[in-house]
Amino acid sequence: MSLPAQLLTRSSADTASILLVDDEVAILDGLRRQLRKRFTVHTANGGAEALELMKAEPVSVVVSDMRMPQMNGATFLSHVRSLYPNVVRILLTGQADTQAAITAVNEGQIYRFLTKPCPPEVLLEEIGSAVELNRLVTAEKELMGTTLRRTVEALTATLSLAQPAAFGRAVRIARTVTELAEALGVEEPWELEVTAMLSQLGAVTLPPNVLEKLDTGRPLNEDEAEMANRVPEVSRKLVSAIPRLEGVAEAIGWQRVRFDGRMAPPAAPRGPDLPLGARILRAAADFDLGKSQRPSVQDTLSAMSSDAGAYDPRVLEALIGLHGGEELHGEPREIDIDDLEPDMVIFDDILTTDGVMLISRGTVVTDPLILRLENYISQNRVNRRMRVQG
Repeated sequence: MSLPAQLLTRSSADTASILLVDDEVAILDGLRRQLRKRFTVHTANGGAEALELMKAEPVSVVVSDMRMPQMNGATFLSHVRSLYPNVVRILLTGQADTQAAITAVNEGQIYRFLTKPCPPEVLLEEIGSAVELNRLVTAEKELMGTTLRRTVEALTATLSLAQPAAFGRAVRIARTVTELAEALGVEEPWELEVTAMLSQLGAVTLPPNVLEKLDTGRPLNEDEAEMANRVPEVSRKLVSAIPRLEGVAEAIGWQRVRFDGRMAPPAAPRGPDLPLGARILRAAADFDLGKSQRPSVQDTLSAMSSDAGAYDPRVLEALIGLHGGEELHGEPREIDIDDLEPDMVIFDDILTTDGVMLISRGTVVTDPLILRLENYISQNRVNRRMRVQG
């Protein structure tokens, strides 16, 4: 049995949604009749109508004619690529449009271009292959969003046990990174968030007294500073061993490089060539450190602005826009555990009676955290009173 015949005999439960785009209604009707037994078929009479339809109807594959008024097929599929990168794109062309189609393939990353008239069995086979490609791409993205996230969660959980102060700093930095990613319009910020959470892994090599100095913003001696300077490279090496996180490892490795390149190693990227994750991570990390060293958020932002060459101007501007108006979360106040509520922010590190850090400053309160504190308080291992913001 040929591939097209196999495709036609598959269960309708496994049908994929496709979109056909052509300004000639008769052609659309003919294509729909050929394909409807195998696919859920949507149609549009032009690029603008198709883009509007795609806002409401998820599709796996788009098949577009080349010559259409207002917006030709290559331009339309370029928009699809930008807005819906997982959707596989096929271009239908006449013989006279072959060179334009080749250009579209090279510049727009179109999966196939087919000349008209296209035999039904060829069209069916190519769309079937495109649907399978979409399935593989989608499955890989799900892998990125689940398996890798769980790996990251396991690593950060280990960090929280081994070095609670470093974990708390990673959480605070990640919160600022997430804010900056949203302010900068980053479409898929997960990689930036993962970069922030894993950026402190190398802190497991630091002695507790050095980590405490870093966390509280106290000055380090020469040997301690050398240890701290090695943390990004140690973190990079640990993360680089994880498949699919090469970009995260690179951003972690370059996180201390200045945007203007001053004092950077000869091989280091600079300016726009620096990974975006490195640029955002530097600003977020310096912002967190500054708040532990200076009396106010405004003082920290002023200090960063006075050394503006260290930062991507867009990132620094976004940070000032987010936090330049008023003190973050307001003034701290002391409360009893009974008054602790979700979304408050812990102002001071919470230590057990034997000096072990339980919760790092800057941690956002959740219901499980409250329960954990109550358990320790019931054993008289933590003070009932604490300072919070928000």
